[in-house]
Amino acid sequence: MSAEKTLNAKVEAHEFVAIALGSNMGNRMELLRRSLRAIIDQGVLTNVRASNVYETIAVGERAGGHFLNAVVAGRCTLAPHDVLAACMRVEQSLGRNRAREGQGGPRTIDLDVLFCGRHEVSEPGLILPHPRMFTRSFVLQPLADIAADLVLPTQKDSVHFLLASLDQRAMGTCVGMLDC
Repeated sequence: MSAEKTLNAKVEAHEFVAIALGSNMGNRMELLRRSLRAIIDQGVLTNVRASNVYETIAVGERAGGHFLNAVVAGRCTLAPHDVLAACMRVEQSLGRNRAREGQGGPRTIDLDVLFCGRHEVSEPGLILPHPRMFTRSFVLQPLADIAADLVLPTQKDSVHFLLASLDQRAMGTCVGMLDC
């Protein structure tokens, strides 16, 4: 295979991937920025686009204080499981201890893989597209900043349409931007 065909095959293999970022402990904005930098430094995403940052009310009894939420998206050549593993390394490097925090508790940083191209995965520890993202304004609102017209796998409507169908009172307040 010629070098040109190899290069083209690699470019065609790039998938559009999105990752949700959330924090409700410590310096939340700094934690979001550091997680974005780590995602880029690890080579998880290229051609990165970042949403605005939204402050949202925490959901659940144990959730703690208000969250800052954002979404980052870009091109990726990693397999979905490798994207997840990279996100978990970033969380751990920023002080997240999933075992100690438990499900639904306050967290320094939470990274969720929302989708990896058109891949559909349903395995323990990884479901893609993320099964609850379609009902969460704190995910769809920042995702709409990046890709409002995107129709996600398993859906027939765009991100913008899905967001418009949610309770507008649950929308977050824009508090800034992430720098790529």
